[in-house]
Amino acid sequence: MTPLLIALLAGLAIWYVNDTLRCRERVVRAARNACAELRVQFLDQSVAQTRLGLGRGADGRLRLRREYRFDFSLDGSDRYAGYVTCIGQRVTGLSLDHPDGRLVQ
Repeated sequence: MTPLLIALLAGLAIWYVNDTLRCRERVVRAARNACAELRVQFLDQSVAQTRLGLGRGADGRLRLRREYRFDFSLDGSDRYAGYVTCIGQRVTGLSLDHPDGRLVQ
């Protein structure tokens, strides 16, 4: 491999990791805020990326589309799933599988 190609791949890898970490921070913030509004306990360590693909942003441009799953609890002894979708750096969807039914924000 040429040094230029190696540098390009390294730069792309660094960009991807940085972009993913920034997106995850936004997802954690959105999930934490949604749980606070609903007065349920957000379980911090449960946020995990479940899907990666492409999607169109609000401006119509193609961007990375990431889907995340997190857990929350009503009373500390149970666990329920929540989901967040992020296109680019924008949170575009959030839903919680609440025992009373799915809540979408």
